[in-house]
Amino acid sequence: MAHLPIDDAEMLFNDNKQMSWSGLLNVLKQRKGKAEGISDTLIDLMMPITQRFAQSNKPYPNSAEGLQEVLNDELAKVPA
Repeated sequence: MAHLPIDDAEMLFNDNKQMSWSGLLNVLKQRKGKAEGISDTLIDLMMPITQRFAQSNKPYPNSAEGLQEVLNDELAKVPA
């Protein structure tokens, strides 16, 4: 099962200056293919989740912990 560690959640939360799901999608696109940080596999799993949240106007979390919780809840639903 995929899991987003808190240090990665904090990095994504802090890099997302827009504090929105569409902003997070941009951050994920920028991070993809980088040697350091979050794996491309995890980014690939999070991108459709983030797109769905952006389209549904789901409120963006107000903390890195909240972001981690929301994304991990969704990642738990992804078949391995």
